[in-house]
Amino acid sequence: MKQRTIGSSGIKASVIGLRAWAAGKSGWSETQEKEFIDVAGRAVELGVNFYDTAPTYNFGESERLLGKALKPVRDKVILATKLGLVWNEQRELRIDLSRKSIFQEVENSLRRLDTDYIDLYQVHWPDPKGGTPVEETFTALNDLVFSGKIRHIGVSNFSVHQLVAAQTFAPVVSLQSPFNLFQRQVEYAELPYSEQRQVAFIPSSPLAHGQLTGNSEKQKVELLSGIAWSLGKPVSQLAINWLLHHKAIPTVLTGAKTIEQMEDNAAAAEWQLSDDDFKQVSRLFEPDSSYVI
Repeated sequence: MKQRTIGSSGIKASVIGLRAWAAGKSGWSETQEKEFIDVAGRAVELGVNFYDTAPTYNFGESERLLGKALKPVRDKVILATKLGLVWNEQRELRIDLSRKSIFQEVENSLRRLDTDYIDLYQVHWPDPKGGTPVEETFTALNDLVFSGKIRHIGVSNFSVHQLVAAQTFAPVVSLQSPFNLFQRQVEYAELPYSEQRQVAFIPSSPLAHGQLTGNSEKQKVELLSGIAWSLGKPVSQLAINWLLHHKAIPTVLTGAKTIEQMEDNAAAAEWQLSDDDFKQVSRLFEPDSSYVI
């Protein structure tokens, strides 16, 4: 599978990644756990080397399952997880970006992932109340890089202003935020900034929570299905290819609950969208625009 470099990190990620959010679903039985492990194993066979999770995906279960699935190939894959959202005994979430909390979180994630280092450690959410100084948070992350517990620092759901502040104290190599044909707000600031400053932009929710799989009744998706049909490709692959057309995007985080879904997502890496088709799809999904075929 094709690979692209994650920002200034030097790490090469497969253009299709696997987001392990589904592995953190509550109520997963042993059979379902085996299904996820099978999906992750098939992803490895297909050349997928980028795997993303977070402690809050069912309160550690996603990290545990992902670590179990990838243990045999740990040295061949990129493990990305997150920090900053912690919970109490009642499973009530709060943001804590203090140095003390970060040092505790990284140990918890390393244990659940069953590894001694994390390739990409991402601040899950910025602190809206500014409870912890940005300098404290990112100096702590720099210290984790120095110690070898993490390799690179990323952020998630940050604005450009917040990203610039973070970069004052640490080399942030990636920004993960929602981006798909329905959610294009990042095109105004975050995406251009990423392209200019060699920060990898990693889109989450690439299929808009299932709205871009071809089963939606939305008129624009019906028109998109027509374009996909003319290319002989599924709508989901067209939506993924549209994202990969952006230079700042090294990998698209796809979800998969079955081997078939994983294979379909991976197949999106086998072809490219032409410039003309990219422009046509972009016009179709321009906010508040009318579209004429």
